[in-house]
Amino acid sequence: MSSYHSKPTPSFYKRRQSKPVFVGNIGVGGNNPIRLQSMTVSDTKDTVSTVNEIQDLVNAGCEIVRLTVPTKLDCANLKNIRKELAQKQIKCPIVADIHFTPSIAMDVVDFVEKVRINPGNFIDKKLFKTRDYTDTEYQSEIDRIEERFTPLVLKCKEKGVAMRIGTNHGSLSDRIMNRYGDSPQGMVESALEFLRIAAKNNYNEIILSMKAANTQVMITAYRLLNKRLKEENMAHPFHLGVTEAGEGEDARIKSAVGIGTLLHEGLGDTIRVSLTEDSIHEIPVAGAIASPYNKKFYIDMAQNFKDNPPTHLNFLNNELFNLNYERRKSHELNLDSLSIGKNQPVRIWGSLDSSSHLKDLSKALKDESSFEGIEISTRVLFPHFIEQLKELKRPLSLISENINILREQNDFQKLTYIIKKPEDYRLFFKAPQSKKQHYELCFDVSLYPLHAEDFTQHLAEINNFDKNSNNIDISFSLISNNIAQDYKILAQALKQLNMQHPIHLRYHNDDYPILTEASAQLGSLLTQGIGDSIQIEGCQSIEQNQKMAYGILQACRIRLSKTEFIACPSCGRTLFDLQKVTAQIKAKTDHLIGVKIAIMGCIVNGPGEMADADFGYVGTGVGKISLYVGKECVQKNIPEEQALDQLIELIKQNERWQEAA
Repeated sequence: MSSYHSKPTPSFYKRRQSKPVFVGNIGVGGNNPIRLQSMTVSDTKDTVSTVNEIQDLVNAGCEIVRLTVPTKLDCANLKNIRKELAQKQIKCPIVADIHFTPSIAMDVVDFVEKVRINPGNFIDKKLFKTRDYTDTEYQSEIDRIEERFTPLVLKCKEKGVAMRIGTNHGSLSDRIMNRYGDSPQGMVESALEFLRIAAKNNYNEIILSMKAANTQVMITAYRLLNKRLKEENMAHPFHLGVTEAGEGEDARIKSAVGIGTLLHEGLGDTIRVSLTEDSIHEIPVAGAIASPYNKKFYIDMAQNFKDNPPTHLNFLNNELFNLNYERRKSHELNLDSLSIGKNQPVRIWGSLDSSSHLKDLSKALKDESSFEGIEISTRVLFPHFIEQLKELKRPLSLISENINILREQNDFQKLTYIIKKPEDYRLFFKAPQSKKQHYELCFDVSLYPLHAEDFTQHLAEINNFDKNSNNIDISFSLISNNIAQDYKILAQALKQLNMQHPIHLRYHNDDYPILTEASAQLGSLLTQGIGDSIQIEGCQSIEQNQKMAYGILQACRIRLSKTEFIACPSCGRTLFDLQKVTAQIKAKTDHLIGVKIAIMGCIVNGPGEMADADFGYVGTGVGKISLYVGKECVQKNIPEEQALDQLIELIKQNERWQEAA
């Protein structure tokens, strides 16, 4: 019996080949595993607290630890920290985080294994000045950077110390902003300016990062960086991170979406999850995100790809991966009160396979952001139960692999037909359809790899059937163990055939932690514009699945259903209790759907990150806060005890406030 998934095919997972860089004794890039990093929240001048925090991080599985070094006093204390670490036999490479101070960067090289510099503020000060640079004037600025940056390059080269050129979306220089704008291109060019100077001095022990709070910006920047490095014949490792991700479940989802999407595309050699929490909480999340790609399964897939590169669909060509977000074109389907596809929001469906869970479902539907459609299996196909479901006032779908059962139904707005072999869909089209009906054709590819060439042929056959079936509207979905790969094959095949049928994304996988893995897999698709509706199933509750689905769409910046908080992780530069203040602000404003509020502990990224937020709360001195509307600072140096009330008043003045329900 023939099957569209009977031919094994190499996996499309292919990790980018980078040149390994050693941070102390830890190799990053090349064939090394994806490394886990974090950053201390302790004051670097406090030796005991900093060493204890490093020890806790190492015990939790952290492989590289970064410390902020904002002043000469912090720099001087690095010697004491190294001494104490040696006495405790704590072996961990240390990274010095430098902003604004090239002179301190020169001094820290003697005490650390890596120096992180921010190209946006290493030489330049951010003044938000608008200026048109001639090419000559721009080159003069590059020459000025080279003069100041070269001594650090030469000293790192001499001492065998690695470097990270870490671009932040929130702190691009005025020079970059004026030429490239507040954009992923500007982020990439900012790093390349410094990278070329290092290459000119034959120093290549450099890792690159492109961090942003907006996952779409961050993902686009890394994709563009990869493209530009290929053009310049460079292969530096990538450090991945979503900066200012915030805290709690939303921050974990956002980090998994941004980092996981890129890891699945083969980009990324070391990762840091930035949480507005104690640093030790970052490591389990980072470990969960990296774990699938460090396991033998993915390592074998990468080798399989190398030995047997697939040619069908040119799957990994840049034609498939758009650098910028662009939603896949689909036509609109109407399920009574619910429209799907085209310009409609990505819809969220829930599933029910036990009548005992009806109360849980009813409770979940009381949330302001709730399931917009309900799918049930044939095991709960009872007349009295269907009547109860109708009272929930949501479109209903029945899923089954038996076409005859589906044909008999009159109470469902969608019928989902599970297809395991070509004969299934051919049988589906043989029987006449007497009334207008929406069918979702759900291909079960969970047992065998999906072979793209055969699959495309079967979709072409379905397309021919569909053109002659006036009473049927069709959408597509998959049952898959690797949805990020298989749905991209589906989307590419539909694109080749010019089929604009909606795609329903299904996630069910119990192999890895659902929070990080669902976010990474679904995020990889949604940030590519694939998916008109989503459905999450797993070992957690119906209410948790619903909350996570909305959280993933929010993290992808595709559908905002609650307040977006852009909150930096605590570090030694923070000028107030970031965790406490973030909780206070969330308690007062978390009902403002679609409003983006940035909470920044210091001025490093604060002013720049306001460009991605509607309102900003930034520490500018001990006990002093400045408030922003977009990029504009509208109130300076407010006493901290008054700042929250002033922020709320500012939101009201800009007509973005609404009272909590």
